[in-house]
Amino acid sequence: MKKTIIVFCILLMTTGCAQKRIIDDLALINAIGYDLSEENEENLKVTATFPIITKDGKYDRKTIIVEGKSSKSAREKLKHKTNMQLESGQIRVSLFGTELAKQGLLTQLDTFVRDPNIGSRVLLALGKPVASDILTLQIENEGQNATFLEQAITKLHSESKTINYDIFQFLRDLYDDGMDPILPAYKVEDNDLKYDGVGLFQGDRLIDYLNPEDSKLLFLFRKEIIHGDLEQEIELEEGKVQQIMLSYVQTKHHIDVNSVAMDNLVATIDLEIQGDVLEFTGEEDLSDPNIQMKVEKLISDQLKSKGNKLLLQLQKMQVDPIGIGQHVRNHMKYMRWKKLNWYEEYQNMEINVNITVKFSSNGKWK
Repeated sequence: MKKTIIVFCILLMTTGCAQKRIIDDLALINAIGYDLSEENEENLKVTATFPIITKDGKYDRKTIIVEGKSSKSAREKLKHKTNMQLESGQIRVSLFGTELAKQGLLTQLDTFVRDPNIGSRVLLALGKPVASDILTLQIENEGQNATFLEQAITKLHSESKTINYDIFQFLRDLYDDGMDPILPAYKVEDNDLKYDGVGLFQGDRLIDYLNPEDSKLLFLFRKEIIHGDLEQEIELEEGKVQQIMLSYVQTKHHIDVNSVAMDNLVATIDLEIQGDVLEFTGEEDLSDPNIQMKVEKLISDQLKSKGNKLLLQLQKMQVDPIGIGQHVRNHMKYMRWKKLNWYEEYQNMEINVNITVKFSSNGKWK
């Protein structure tokens, strides 16, 4: 009993020693952006935004921009730009400008990982061309830019199986042999924020971007899209272009690498998708089996052609966001994989794509 009383008294005394934090005095940073300085490329430009309450009781936001030799020194300068106590524990989104990302993100991410107040689930994205433009943009009726970005990136995640676009996912892909990371990209257009595809990385360095259309195809190859919409132009008759839109689900995804001739690697990607026809501008009757088979083949051939072009583009850039290297690695001994110049081998290897599209319904009332 005496021990219980002593422990209780100690708990009372220690809780009284906790640092007091008044919510009105806190600046809870919800988004932060990193760019190279325009004046000195050796310096970082850091943009931080946080919500505030105005004198008349309305919600608003404040954005602070500072420069420093490092992320840590810049964040120290942020503290002197406001009379409020800055807190980083509420950061939801971290943006990186294009030129900074081309130099590598590992240094900035290392700072995040070492900060116990910042979790590994902070969402990451790229700002085209700079992150500060996105965080300083005033979007009418949209409130906080950080909230807008968080919801947009979360929506991309909800359309996939595993991709999260957070620090944990980026570092996992970075350190996993045979896979390169990707991040979503945003830009300012017509005084609004617009999703503009994904950035392709080799290691932690940004190499180039894919437009939104090619990004959808990339996700299909990465086996991370549960379902989606697909819009294609087809010609059932020469010179007569028709539009068709499908709501599809992926029913097969398989990547095979030949395990016989390792000095002449060949990979094959087999995909099968089933789709419901949402819209078709042609006059043909898709319930006719012959016409349906013809349309299915046209779409399959188009996707195969686009897929082959995309893969050649990725090979030329020496980026492997699909994870072909993982399958190659699984077909050889560890020491042989470590000696292999993977990017050179990847650039020269043959990669074949087979895509089969089948209609589960043709969109007509029966």
